[in-house]
Order: sequence, then structure tokens, then C-alpha cells
Amino acid sequence: MAGGWIDVHGHFNVIALRPPGYDPTNKWEFTPETSLDFMDRTGVAAQLLSNYGPQTTATIIAANNHGAALVSKHPERFGLLAQLPLAEPENALAELRRGIDELDCEGFAIQSNYSGVYLGDARFEPIWAEFDRRRATVFLHPTPMGYEETRLGQPGALIEAPFDTARTVVDMLYAGVFRRFQNFNLILAHGGGVLPTLAGRLETLGPWPLGWADNPQHVTSAEMRETFARLYYDTALAGTPHSLDPVLDVTTPDHVLYGADFGAPCTYIEVCQTHYDAMRNNQRMTPAEREAVGRNALKLFPKFAKRIADAAVRAAAE
Repeated sequence: MAGGWIDVHGHFNVIALRPPGYDPTNKWEFTPETSLDFMDRTGVAAQLLSNYGPQTTATIIAANNHGAALVSKHPERFGLLAQLPLAEPENALAELRRGIDELDCEGFAIQSNYSGVYLGDARFEPIWAEFDRRRATVFLHPTPMGYEETRLGQPGALIEAPFDTARTVVDMLYAGVFRRFQNFNLILAHGGGVLPTLAGRLETLGPWPLGWADNPQHVTSAEMRETFARLYYDTALAGTPHSLDPVLDVTTPDHVLYGADFGAPCTYIEVCQTHYDAMRNNQRMTPAEREAVGRNALKLFPKFAKRIADAAVRAAAE
């Protein structure tokens, strides 16, 4: 299967957990069959699934159970990134541990803000500490709903979502999260949104000791550059040069991961295909680097990588 490519950005949805007022008109839906078909057509061995929906502990537990059930039916093609109820931080650690001990998840999925509280907030410190202790891989996706005052009447995914990814990473940066916890891996959805484009602005306007920005941790421009370089960025909705080239300005090709955003209501199959094709033809990377994009995630998910490799060996022996 395509030399072991992994798609780090797939979404399942749970019909029973759709928010009030959900309108299915002109939306396409995730099913294992549609995802497997697209993976087979694009040469992808396996996909990591996560869910984004109503943010209560109960709905997140239900969604994680649903995702684990999908994986159990297709263990060689799907893996689970367990969502955590950070809106209720007192329950998040328990679900984190359940994700590992009971659901056998590959990693974790979090959102950019929880009711307007961003990820640099002190209430999330125990979560970062536990991620760090476990050397976990964490997938950060922009919060899918909200932005009523700034989205200009458009869906939040069109404009505001990529800004929210940058907003929360900058919040973490100035809070010193990346300085204190350096053993976990963080994947940013959609090429980090607008973060790579803003990197030069942040490094020149916002470092210590310039004194222009509120910077209580004295984060320097060198520390900013190092942080941006060690993050991982997926290609979901970010495969075109407009989005991917800025990523390559702040990090190296081995920190670019393939993501399709398959299953999101806003991401039709044609959109997934367009960004896949654009990434495959990116001129900033060599052919070998482009081919490696689909395998760069293997080192972040060793248990998942072994499951896929074992499946390939069994298939070859049949």
C-alpha cells in the first residue's frame, strides 16, 4: 500500500452526536467505505481518525468509543486519535488515560480553543505535563464552530479556522508551553493555518527584549524559530504552493505530513484530490522528499507503523 503512507487527518462523524440544527443538505458523509476507496485510489495504506463535535465529556467518550469500534473493524487501515474534553479539564486526564489503557489509541486530538479559552491557559498545564511524560503525539485542529463576530457570514472553516490555529500556538508560545514540555510531538492541521505566514512577523515584532509585545516568559526570536521548526504540519487543505511553501520556509520537509481532511463536511472528495495532487507536484521539495511526506508520520506513531508493516508482510505472504 503506497510504501506505507499514512494520512494523519481523517474525520469520522457520529450521527447521534450532531449538534442541534445540523443541516445535511449538500453535505457528504464519512463512511469507512468511502474513505477506504479514496485511500486505495491515492495509494494510502492507513488513516488516523479523529472526531470534532459537541464538547462535553459524555459526547467525547461516546465519540471515542465509536472511533475505537471503527478501528477494531479495520485495524490495518484505521487508527484512532482520541479526543479529549479539555473544556472540562478535570475529566481530560481520565479520558487521556482511558484512551491509552482501554481504547489503545495511537495519539490524541485537541482543539484550538474551548469556549474561548486558548491552549496556553494555566488550566491545561496538567494535560501538557501528561502528554510530555508519555511522549505522546498530539493533533491540534482548529475549533470547528463559533467565530460569529468575525466570520463575515461565512462558515468558520473558510477564514477563521486557520487563524485560530495560529492564535492558539502563539498563546502557547508566549506562555512557555513549548519551553517547559519538549518531549511530546504536536501536529498542526492545515499546514498550521496562517502560522507559517505570520512567523516572520512574530519573530521581528514579538520577541524579547524588543519590549513591544506582552512577553512575560522572555521568548526570543531564536526560540520562536526553533519552536516553529520542530512542530509538524499536515497538508490537509494546504497542499497548494500558497500554503505549503510557507511551511517549508519555517521547517524541513521531514516535518511535513500527509493529511487529506477526509470526512469533514467542508472537504469534498474533489477538494481532497486537489490538495493531494498539488502536494505531489510541489517544486520546493525533491521527488524523494515529496514521496516521504506520506511516511514522515511513521516515526510519530510507532505502534501504528508496526501494525501496518505486519499487515504488509502478511499480505505479501498470501
